[in-house]
Amino acid sequence: MKKMLLMIINPRSGRNKINDDLLEATNIFGMHGYGITVLNTTKAGDATEYAREFGDKYDIVICRGGDGTFCEMMNGIMALDEKPQIGYIPAGTTNDLGNTLGLPMKARRAAQLIVKENALPYDIGTFNGRYFTYVASFGALTECSYAAPQSLKNKIGRFAYFYEAAKEIKDIHPIPLRCVVDGQVFEGEYVFGAVSNSYVIAKLIHLDRNYVCLNDGKFEVLLVENPKTVKGWASTLSSAVARNFDERYIKLIQGSHIEIETLDGSPLPWTLDGEYGGDDSKVVIDVEKHAFNMFRPPMVNEMESAE
Repeated sequence: MKKMLLMIINPRSGRNKINDDLLEATNIFGMHGYGITVLNTTKAGDATEYAREFGDKYDIVICRGGDGTFCEMMNGIMALDEKPQIGYIPAGTTNDLGNTLGLPMKARRAAQLIVKENALPYDIGTFNGRYFTYVASFGALTECSYAAPQSLKNKIGRFAYFYEAAKEIKDIHPIPLRCVVDGQVFEGEYVFGAVSNSYVIAKLIHLDRNYVCLNDGKFEVLLVENPKTVKGWASTLSSAVARNFDERYIKLIQGSHIEIETLDGSPLPWTLDGEYGGDDSKVVIDVEKHAFNMFRPPMVNEMESAE
């Protein structure tokens, strides 16, 4: 019996090169016996609606778009009782999720990976009941990911984020908040925070691949306290880039249940998978272990476990 494949495409993602080798990709799926349906998104929310309405009628559902489109699609997939296997053909500006997963950026090669690799379990996070796939963040340099205009990202790619970041630095203010990670309490004034299942955070911070596991039921929680002084900022930034975090200012914890709230009750802007996630004074984040199966190469921790 022929397997059925649904491809959800965001034609506006990336630098308008969405169809460069997409025909080759669909040919590869066809040669491997898949019946293919293609749906193009036209507005925000379409990927969620398509996945929720049609996803359980297919063996595989594939997203061709950026990280935000993939997140949208997964919010639809997670509403299904019977979930299809998931594929991702990255076509965004930065593709942090695709880079973490080691996915090819060319549609043809990504399609070849999907037909050759096994679908492996993958964790997902809930943010006050809404799903996100790889990062929820607040504070300094988070707004630049969704504030950068799509037209600018199409023209200059990743540099659009740095353009927005340069405008934002002067407005950095510490945020008084409490963070509880699996019962551990952290309280202070923070300039940045992230809950992630990724090797890359906010385009700039890279975590040790031996530390991060994508399906262990835990996400990484990164909190950056206010350095206050120029010397403190220099140490914080340099240690973040060097992946040798200055523990005076940067905390890195793992957990499966995270609660974060501002101490003064003020709303805090959040970014979910590179898109605006709303303003909330308190958020509850939970990790759903092995929430779905996705075609991807095995990660370092998974390979070590197998050995």
